[in-house]
Amino acid sequence: MNKSLLILAMSGVLATSCGGRNEKYPNTGTAAYEKMVGAMTSIDEVEVGKDYYTTTGLIVRNESGRRLGLLSKNDKVTVVSLNGLEGKQDYVEITFKRKSYQEIDEAEKYFVSLKYLLDKIVDHKDFDGKYFVIQNIATERLRVYEKSCNSKDVCVNKMIMETEMAVGEDDSENRTRVGSYRITEWWKFYQDHAAHYPSWYRDGYPSPPEQGSSFLKWFKNKYMPKENGERKGDMRGAFGWYTAYVGPNHNAQWTHGTVGWGADKDALIKATKSYFTNVFASPRSSGCSRLNNEAIAYLREILPVGTPIVKVYAKEALLNGHRTDYKNKTSNWSYVLTKNNAYSTTNFSADKESVESRNVPANRRLEEGTFVMDAYPTMFNFIDGEDVGKMEAKTKTTGNVYRVPEASMKGVLYVDAGLLEDYAHPRDEKIGKGGFKDEYAPKYMIMDKSVDKSLALYIADKDQPENDNAGIEYHETIKVETRGSVDMSFEDDNFTSEISNLYITGNKVERDSSPKIRLQLGVGAFVNFIMAPVEDDEWDLIVSNETVNSTNSTVKKFMKRFFKKGNVVPVNIEVGKNEITIEKTKGRNIDFTYRF
Repeated sequence: MNKSLLILAMSGVLATSCGGRNEKYPNTGTAAYEKMVGAMTSIDEVEVGKDYYTTTGLIVRNESGRRLGLLSKNDKVTVVSLNGLEGKQDYVEITFKRKSYQEIDEAEKYFVSLKYLLDKIVDHKDFDGKYFVIQNIATERLRVYEKSCNSKDVCVNKMIMETEMAVGEDDSENRTRVGSYRITEWWKFYQDHAAHYPSWYRDGYPSPPEQGSSFLKWFKNKYMPKENGERKGDMRGAFGWYTAYVGPNHNAQWTHGTVGWGADKDALIKATKSYFTNVFASPRSSGCSRLNNEAIAYLREILPVGTPIVKVYAKEALLNGHRTDYKNKTSNWSYVLTKNNAYSTTNFSADKESVESRNVPANRRLEEGTFVMDAYPTMFNFIDGEDVGKMEAKTKTTGNVYRVPEASMKGVLYVDAGLLEDYAHPRDEKIGKGGFKDEYAPKYMIMDKSVDKSLALYIADKDQPENDNAGIEYHETIKVETRGSVDMSFEDDNFTSEISNLYITGNKVERDSSPKIRLQLGVGAFVNFIMAPVEDDEWDLIVSNETVNSTNSTVKKFMKRFFKKGNVVPVNIEVGKNEITIEKTKGRNIDFTYRF
């Protein structure tokens, strides 16, 4: 697939990479799901008219046995008849209330395998663990807290980690929903049922792109696994290293990793928010919360099934503006990512000591590293939705990614204490709700009136230092479209040129665009070039067909002198603080210089 097609594909692919056909496994569609049976083994155990809950992703069929689509784990169904399907054992007829995330064709009757039904949902609502998670959708920040409550159940919790995340696109179908959820399952190297987004790693699959690869490289066909001799997949590794299923009322919005390696830190999370990417595509998910892979691996290490994940859309504050309880701004966790237990819920953490204790051989290890996590709480100011542009909300931390009016906001989240004060989910059409219908947050997240607020801070200094757990300096992507000077060997005249469609991040030219240069040699005499990336950091300068076929005498003379041996030549690119130089070094030199 060429680059332009890749760029155009990003919008559709990424917006559907959450949630998820393969007839090899007739009941669920995958080997892993096929093992997740419930307690029922016989049709004698099923009651007509009773509600049941699915134990996993479950294929729905019509009377002829044709596959109609897929139910998700914990979806509710009602058994309406014990008359099943001819030629298939243990199938019962059901009805169900449709959910927006389900893609199930209409039919007169619907059938599923009874082996994957339970008479009650396992919701983990009363889970009592050490940690809990708050995702503030408004600021796109995930924070992990350790519960800390006194004998009177007055709580001031301790933040142990925060990280940037990417939430769903700002449209009616894809926005991330608020609500109080629990982790119901952990997957390693998850992929969707239809295999549009093949596992980040799996034995028998091609190796994933190397460390440092661009975002778009994960779309390339050569990294997709083969099925019946054909490459299949749209984006490799979209769910990253680990995926946390949540419930109830999940809308297929999971919390998971992303493309890239641990060594890439969160560069590819930031790439989804770069100006360049958002000009050409809608790079976010369809509601999942996407983290860098080191962060999701750490969550897999410390958060067991049942852990609360509470999603809010809140203004942020600090209960103690001095943050005196936070002496250490970072914390380290060492990990080893292994190949074992891919696409499975029976998986182990990547904690280095744990991996070493299991004596995992070197040839089953993928990457070893240290996650330097941000352990210092940083608040972000809220900007009224009326004052935030759509592109600004996509590419900057405005505290209001969905541009909700301030009048719809209520209460605050104290990010250093994991507490909500006078909070309610915004009453706005953009804010959808999921999770438990009778709980917006566990009680230890709801601030007691006795908690001291004398040191609280509600407006952050714009110059406050923010730890970047990526360990990478972040640069805004700049679009360069300007006039510049041209220096050509053996030519005394001054020439001008124009460059367009060039994007610079830091000291690197983005490789997923096609910059264009227009050189003026005289009145009515123009030479047009296209810049194309080749291997590593190298670029070629390509003369346009229009120029090659030009009948203008000045243009023909120029081509004879400077492109005698071909219409494609390598160029060197140097990016300074406010200047970029593009130098043709093969044959007679041409130097293009542009200030920005």
